[in-house]
Amino acid sequence: MKPDEFKFMADLLKKRSGLALSEDKYYLLESRLLPIARGMQLPDVSALCAHLRGKPTEDLLVEVTEAMTTNESSFFRDIKPYELLRKIIFPEIMGKLGAQKEMRIWSAACSAGQEPYTIALCLEEDKAKMPGWRFGIVATDLAKKSRR
Repeated sequence: MKPDEFKFMADLLKKRSGLALSEDKYYLLESRLLPIARGMQLPDVSALCAHLRGKPTEDLLVEVTEAMTTNESSFFRDIKPYELLRKIIFPEIMGKLGAQKEMRIWSAACSAGQEPYTIALCLEEDKAKMPGWRFGIVATDLAKKSRR
């Protein structure tokens, strides 16, 4: 894949999903998109890129975008973000909300959904520190299917 093709693909993915690919991710782009190219009887990712520069179908754009997303979900997948939520972020937000005692949380890019449940578990474990507080959690993901 040529540098201008990588830039085109990276820009396309950024626009469609917010995914930011640095130049050291050529291998990732190649490895995840080559099966799509081959499935279309195209010889390589450069040919797929040329096809995408034409008039691609929405289905193809979705397939390319989903191929580049992680689509992995598990409880407490990365412990550090949950520690930060519990020890720093939630207390700071609660301090700013004060007497309102209601917080809405958006769990984005949560694939099969274990992440919002993990947030709920953290809140449940800390509920004694938060008397009278109510929490709402909304979970979203752009992928139509998850790979566990």
